[in-house]
Parts: sequence; C-alpha cells; structure tokens
Amino acid sequence: MIKRIQLLVVLLIFLFIFDFAKNIREGGIIHKTLSYSAEQNSSSDCNSLSNCTPIFSSALILPTPTLGIPENKITENVPVDEKINAPVQNDYCLTVPVLTYHRIQPQSIAVEKNQTAGSVDNEIFDQQMAYLSSSGYSTITAEELINALRNHTGLPAKSVVITLDDGYENAYTYAYLIAQKYQIKLNLMIATGLVGNQDFLIWDQIKEMRNSGLVYFTNHTWSHYAVGNGSYEKIQYEIQTAKGQLEQYTGQTINIFTYPYGSFSPNAIQILQQDGFIGGFSTIPGKVQCESYIMTLHRTSIGNSPLSSYGL
Repeated sequence: MIKRIQLLVVLLIFLFIFDFAKNIREGGIIHKTLSYSAEQNSSSDCNSLSNCTPIFSSALILPTPTLGIPENKITENVPVDEKINAPVQNDYCLTVPVLTYHRIQPQSIAVEKNQTAGSVDNEIFDQQMAYLSSSGYSTITAEELINALRNHTGLPAKSVVITLDDGYENAYTYAYLIAQKYQIKLNLMIATGLVGNQDFLIWDQIKEMRNSGLVYFTNHTWSHYAVGNGSYEKIQYEIQTAKGQLEQYTGQTINIFTYPYGSFSPNAIQILQQDGFIGGFSTIPGKVQCESYIMTLHRTSIGNSPLSSYGL
C-alpha cells in the first residue's frame, strides 16, 4: 500500500513538472497587465522592447521575440475554417485587392543574405507601383477599407491596399522612397518586439513614415507570434504590448490586426474584439472583402511578376 502511494506521488510530481514546462515553452505564464520602469528607462532610450524592462505584478516569465522570421515560414498559410471566410446572406462586400509584400530590396542582396523567400526586387516593386499609378488605381489604408465595410459605404474606383509585413528595414530604404515617388499609400504590419533589431526598422524611421501621411500601421503582435495557437494570457500580452508601443511612437490609434503566419482562431478573434479591434487581415487569398469576415480579410501574396499577372 505504501509503495502504491509513493508511486502515485511520484506520478503527480512528474505531471506537475511536465505541465509547468509546457506553459513556459508556450509563454503562458504571463500577467495581463504591465508597466515600464521610468527609473530604468527614459523615453529617449526606450526605442524597442529589447531596450525596455516590463515590470509585472509578480515574478513571471517574459517571452523572447523572434529575431527574424524563418524563411520557410514567411509566406505560410495556416489552414483555417473556411466557413468564417465566405460571404453570408445579405452580406456587405467590396472587391478590393489587398497586396502582401514582406521584403523590398535588390535581388542581389536577397540572395547574399539568403532572404529570397518573400522578397521582391526594388526595381520590380517600382515598376509595380508605376503600373498602379498609371492604371488608375487608388491606394487606400487598411482603416479606409475596414470602415467602408463597417459603414456600408463605397470606395474610390479601383481601390487597392498595399501591405508590407513584419517591419523590415528595407520598407524604409526602398519601399517608402518608391511610395513617395508615386504618392502611394503603404500599410506596414509591425511586430514591435523586432523594432531596432538587425535588418528591422527603428522607431525614428517609423515616426518619419507616419508623419509623411503615406504610411498606416497595423498591429502584428510583439514577437511575431502565431496567435491562433496561444493561451488567452499569451495572446492578450502580444496584442496589448504591440498596441501600446505603436500608439506611443506613432500617435495613431491601433485597432486593426494582421495575423503572423496567417494563424488565427475563434478564441484569438474574440480576444481582439474584446480589446477594441475593428478588423484584421489573414493570408487567405482573394480580392472579395466582406463584413461577415471583417476580422480575417483576404490578401494576395505578390512576387517578382507584373501585377497584371495577379489579375490587376
């Protein structure tokens, strides 16, 4: 009898350790609320979360941001429930292509850095933007599209949304200059924990682009985390941390979300809506955008081919 009790105790201890380790790996042991130490970090020094020290109400584990998106994951489409991404009866829909880019840079640099996945040559990007400009397209912000769906209003003829995911530095050095050339509006999906790291934007560049009136920003989590897989606390931490940082450094209201890796779930959508988000972008291909799936709008991944080959 004593041996049986001892075995049961050992089993319970093993299960406790296994569950605790699992929570650590998933970043689940995180408090919902946090603040930043004014004593340790001045506003001039706190340019990215890597330079700030979040203070939690108890001793908890802080996740580490992904310092770079795996090349084989950068354009991944995570399988989703198609039922929440099809028009419903009496739906309000608009045909608006949402173009997805990641890196804009010379092909020679992409090859040298092993960054060819999701990379578009800057000269080809220039040609693509010139095509939009000369073909009568109107570039709009993510906010304009989502408000049109919510309010059942129209948009300019041949409207198109241009998105650049993750916040790579070449969004500033190449894409932004081309946007200025053609007065094209860009939408940057920023994972704020990556800001200030190698090959990523810094806050001063983000501020400059915001002040130009040509660039709109959406929340892409703090650490480029696949929110479709996380615990409630982890998802909320990623969303709220990125929202707070983007609003602080851009002065823009951040209430539109873009799912890293295209990963979402009903639980993640519910958390976003509870946090005041009014729309979101998936990686599901398509040009028809509907109010019924306003939290998982469709996008078209763009490569080094003419935009006419994507149906534009």
